[in-house]
Amino acid sequence: MTAPRWTTGTVASGGEDIYYEVVGDGDATVLLGHGAGGSHAAWFQQLPALTDAGYRVVTWDTRGFGNSTFRSGTHGGDAAVADMTAVLDAVGSARAHVVGQSMGGWWASAFTLAHPKRVQSLTLANTIGGLWTDALFAHFAAIQPALANAEPHIGAHPALSPRLLERDPARAFLYEQLNTFHRPPMREIAEALGGMTVAPADVDAAGVPVLVITGTDDALFPAPLVRESAQRLANVTIVEIADAGHSPYFERPDEWNAAWLDFVTVT
Repeated sequence: MTAPRWTTGTVASGGEDIYYEVVGDGDATVLLGHGAGGSHAAWFQQLPALTDAGYRVVTWDTRGFGNSTFRSGTHGGDAAVADMTAVLDAVGSARAHVVGQSMGGWWASAFTLAHPKRVQSLTLANTIGGLWTDALFAHFAAIQPALANAEPHIGAHPALSPRLLERDPARAFLYEQLNTFHRPPMREIAEALGGMTVAPADVDAAGVPVLVITGTDDALFPAPLVRESAQRLANVTIVEIADAGHSPYFERPDEWNAAWLDFVTVT
């Protein structure tokens, strides 16, 4: 097997330097957006599978995460759209399959609504991407005190299935370690996510096929609530990965990769 080509770079956007990486030389581009518990590095288990399948994979760091700066104090959907546009322009991709995990789902939704012709497909991975429901608002209000007062334990994380610690403690610990190289602006992120609402009709109007991936053990975005939200979309495929928490792409990468590749093959 020949190792795929790997390049890195930064691009200026709204007073920030946005870091990105490109792996592979495929004709079709995949733009992977991480969650609030990660950075571009979180996708290390997707890169081999997606590049082997012939895709050019672009990962990027949200403002204040990984290697991207946060000098402007500006966060939210509009900023993310500008950053994603700058990254795609910098790597020379007119269109991409856009993927957003958790926090990244809001950015992916915003980009899809702003530039539907640049989006071949939209994947919302363990996220509602702004597709709030009353039940989801009530759920997040209920779990906030527990999240705020949770004490850290090595190898355990609210975004992971408790069974992952039993099954693979090293992997569980690695999940936490990947988020120790930066100090993300979580207050600004929380304000941006809570204040950004996406209407199902607007997603439908974009005319983009949507894949929603969830996990049976996701305590942050419970599968039944995610499914209820997603089913309001006209053109959606919903995949629920068993024995996985909030991050199936990390906990169950083979199942996640297969679900995504099956979806884009059909669409």
